[in-house]
Amino acid sequence: MSAESRMSADAGMSVEDQVAGSVRAEHTLELVDSAARHRIQRDTGSSLFVEAGAGSGKTSALVGRIRTLVLDEGVPLAKIAAVTFTEKAGAELRERLRADLETARREARGIDPHGEASVRADRGLEDLDSAAIGTLHSFAQRILGRHPVEAGLPPLLEVSDEVASGVAFDQRWAVLRRELLDDEEMSARLLLAMAAGVTFDHLRSLTRAFNAEWDLVADRVLTQEVREAELPEMSGLLRQAHEATSRAAECRDPGDKFLPRLTALADWVSLLEAAADDRETFAALKVGEGLKVSYGQAKNWPDLPGLKRECQAIIDQAAAAVAAFTDATLRPLARWIAERVVRDARARAAEGTLEFHDLLVLSRELLRANSEVRAALQAAFPRLLLDEFQDTDPIQVELAVRIAAGADGGGPEWRDVTVPPGALFVVGDPKQSIYRFRRADIRTFLSVRDRMGESATATLSTNFRTTAPILGWVNGVFGELIQPVDGAQPTYVALNAARDRVAVGPAVTVLGPQPHDDLPSRAAALLREREAGEVAGTLARSHAEQWSVWDTKSMSERPVRWGDMAILVPARTSLPFLEEALEQLGIPYRAESSSLVYSAPQVRDLMAAARAVADPGDQFAVVTALRSPLYGCGDDDLWTWRRDGGSFHVLAPIDEVRAEHPVARALAHLNEMHRWARWATPSEVLGRIVADRRMFEVPADSLSHARDVWRQLRFVIDQAREWSEVSHGGLRAYLDWAARQADESSRVAEAVLPETDVDAVRIMTIHAAKGLEFPVVALSGLTSRGQSPRGVRVLWTDDGGYSIRLKAGVQTEEFTAMAPLDEQMDSLERRRLLYVGATRARDHLIVSLHRDGGKSDTNARLLAEAGASGFGAESVAVATGAAPIVHPDPLPPVPDLATWQARMAFIRAASRWVPVHSPSGLEGTEPDAVFTLPDEGSDGAAKGARDLVLPPWSKGRYGSAIGRAVHGVLQSIDLATGEGLEGALASQVHAESVAEHRDVVEALVRAALNSELVGVAATHEHWAETFVGTVDSDGRVLEGFVDLTFRDAEGKVTIVDYKTDAIPAGALGARTQFYAPQLRAYAKALRDAGADVQRAVLLFLHPEGAVERDVLLS
Repeated sequence: MSAESRMSADAGMSVEDQVAGSVRAEHTLELVDSAARHRIQRDTGSSLFVEAGAGSGKTSALVGRIRTLVLDEGVPLAKIAAVTFTEKAGAELRERLRADLETARREARGIDPHGEASVRADRGLEDLDSAAIGTLHSFAQRILGRHPVEAGLPPLLEVSDEVASGVAFDQRWAVLRRELLDDEEMSARLLLAMAAGVTFDHLRSLTRAFNAEWDLVADRVLTQEVREAELPEMSGLLRQAHEATSRAAECRDPGDKFLPRLTALADWVSLLEAAADDRETFAALKVGEGLKVSYGQAKNWPDLPGLKRECQAIIDQAAAAVAAFTDATLRPLARWIAERVVRDARARAAEGTLEFHDLLVLSRELLRANSEVRAALQAAFPRLLLDEFQDTDPIQVELAVRIAAGADGGGPEWRDVTVPPGALFVVGDPKQSIYRFRRADIRTFLSVRDRMGESATATLSTNFRTTAPILGWVNGVFGELIQPVDGAQPTYVALNAARDRVAVGPAVTVLGPQPHDDLPSRAAALLREREAGEVAGTLARSHAEQWSVWDTKSMSERPVRWGDMAILVPARTSLPFLEEALEQLGIPYRAESSSLVYSAPQVRDLMAAARAVADPGDQFAVVTALRSPLYGCGDDDLWTWRRDGGSFHVLAPIDEVRAEHPVARALAHLNEMHRWARWATPSEVLGRIVADRRMFEVPADSLSHARDVWRQLRFVIDQAREWSEVSHGGLRAYLDWAARQADESSRVAEAVLPETDVDAVRIMTIHAAKGLEFPVVALSGLTSRGQSPRGVRVLWTDDGGYSIRLKAGVQTEEFTAMAPLDEQMDSLERRRLLYVGATRARDHLIVSLHRDGGKSDTNARLLAEAGASGFGAESVAVATGAAPIVHPDPLPPVPDLATWQARMAFIRAASRWVPVHSPSGLEGTEPDAVFTLPDEGSDGAAKGARDLVLPPWSKGRYGSAIGRAVHGVLQSIDLATGEGLEGALASQVHAESVAEHRDVVEALVRAALNSELVGVAATHEHWAETFVGTVDSDGRVLEGFVDLTFRDAEGKVTIVDYKTDAIPAGALGARTQFYAPQLRAYAKALRDAGADVQRAVLLFLHPEGAVERDVLLS
């Protein structure tokens, strides 16, 4: 490839791939892994397992191998499947291939325009857009789309995204909860579980966990026998307890501290004896397992140690009984939930509405069972390339192996399947395996590597992304932290540098190298504040001192910008402290992970106000909203309001005397919002709160923060709109969904809302930064202690079983034995997570080692004990109280209030102007506001009160759906003879999902056909569902569809509009007045088109007949 061609292809690449391409072209022999790189590109006849370290040019290696297959060996790109971890990675690989193939085509045409090289390049580019390059889930969808019949699926599949899947789960859980409450066989077990402290929230979390791995649920939970919960016979235990408590008389000192322990044991015996049923016995036993045998002096007792052993044996028996009974109580519940989870998964498959995990499980089932499908897929994709193998679902490798083996890829165990040479290419880095919570299993990576053997393994260790000094630090620290553990942690492979250090600024800066010994107890907030201050101060220093970074566009060094910097955090705990520190220094920033967005202060304030609107009686939500910046009520305002008898209920009346109190004004707005919100979508409610409380305007005086606030608010409102499109639920349901979005495990695969035009520091979780790189990286938020996993947990045991914990002390018997191994895996993954964070840096790495003086298990302590202060790192004292940065382009002064309000009113009025409107917009059977006689200029937007006595078919969704079905039938049949009625009825009720109301639709249609007006129309020239349009006096386009238009022998035109409203006879006049503007608009449009419209009629349809009402036309 020529130098000019190479520079063109390099445009837009990462530093990693630019340097990799340059070194590979000019200095290949200098690389320690050059032989491995040559083998990856040229040895396409062998299946390879590639362990590629961070920044090692993995994408370039993939592109090189595919290029060889397509251009040198003539393998069509359509027959190659490349599976990536994220959609972003797939898009990047596709574009890199496009650039490479285009370059190859140019060079080939320069030699021979019609030669084989030109033809292969042309064919590769033709295949590229439809090639199987994308995520594992997209590949599984492709498999099922090719073979839906064999998989037992409908031909058209719909795959729900995360929002839709979350909404669907909430709906399924609501049904499942009702089923559980109605199941008489489960009632006793449910009551026993509740006696142990189990709540429906625990069961919901268990259901969600089962749903995420329903294939394992089917294999492990449903295959185990369930035994009945039976308590052991209590007489022996009670006898031993009585004997122990009777020995209290042996004590020589009434003040001995062991006597209260015996008293507690005696009280427990009484409680146990008084238990009337299993539920009360179980509750009493749980009290017993918490008894203690400490204290007491041996001199006061004949045999205190023996007595303690006797008491402890009693407590142990109670604990064992509790454990066994809890296990026998939980497993039937788990089995019951599991059955319904699998049932619902199978129902999704039957309906063709799948979730991401469904794609994988159904694809695996198809490949296990059908040799013809395996053979067809082997022929379609004889070459399979798997990227980021360490972080994908274990199902991936089974799919790949069975496809690669074709018809011979059957059998119960995929590990026994033989893969043809060259069919499989796997690349990943076990040191970057950080997605256990999404089923990624490092054991799968290590076992596949071992299975393929050393001869099939290649290692890429040259790092093209990061400078040599940073890599020296990374190798030193993580060479200590990442030690091999069989099946759990790989051997650390050192990275070799291909880049020298940049000219200005330290390569590695360590903050807080010494522990803080001056902290008071429970000073986590103070420690995070100090850490955040130093991180922000160091970024400010780097900007002021103009540390140099490598520019990927100019291919040269330049001074650092804010947009070059990223603060990576393991979790969101430290986010508020970082935001405050950056704000104080005037450093622009943006939080990019979805979980961080929902944890941002302004988003929390917005949600607090929305909760108060949704539930006016939730005084905690109301007070939270009042104290937020949205309403600005101080504690003094809240105190005076309460002192004077005020209520924090949104709907409570407010007397005129206190109407101007700050709390009163705030409550009045919430009251207005609550009443309005009943007819609004969640996104509309959020949007109005943002507009009314000036949430976009408030941060405008802070150049460093305003755009981030605007972006976050827009993101949340857009997600609310997306949620509404899927769910059609109300505000409370949306808020429940939104509350779960701040969870650490929610949407962390990639950063959200990337904006390349904003020069701001990026804050994101390390998970969100996976696959990215930044000139300057600051690892922060490392002060938090390592915590054992909390909440509901499901462990899949090595013997093919399972164990669960719903809360502390409520778990199956094996859980205690299994938990330490699971926690060890989490601990080992923490080390890998830090490695991923550190290797995102290109030119400068800043690491926080802030920690307390104790022995707390924090990420900072892990790094410090691994020698992070050494290996060439610089420790710099930073002044956290530095003066704010003065930006060269400050915002203009804020205008006075009157000018601003006038300008905003003009802007809002202009933004509300709609260039196109319809005279309709009134169809539906539940008008929502009191009917009043509209004025002549009204567009009929006012709606009427709810009629609670309407027949069921005319209410809510069914009302509008039936109306649409009636209109659809009438526009498609012969009005004179009714020909086509049966077919039209069948199709329309199916289309509108109102098959159960077919008789109603038919009755309404026949009412129209039997009316005198439609009969007259049928004998004249007539048109059904006619589009009309004209230009209004205000310049807007008026357009719509007229249900029925006919012209008599004299050329006079009559327009007819069908209405399916169920209206009392006495209300016809008011409803006719209400709809009159709509028909006048139709008449205007037709007259403007030259029609002589003389009459406009509303035809109200009812199953018992039709009623005509003329509308007066001018």
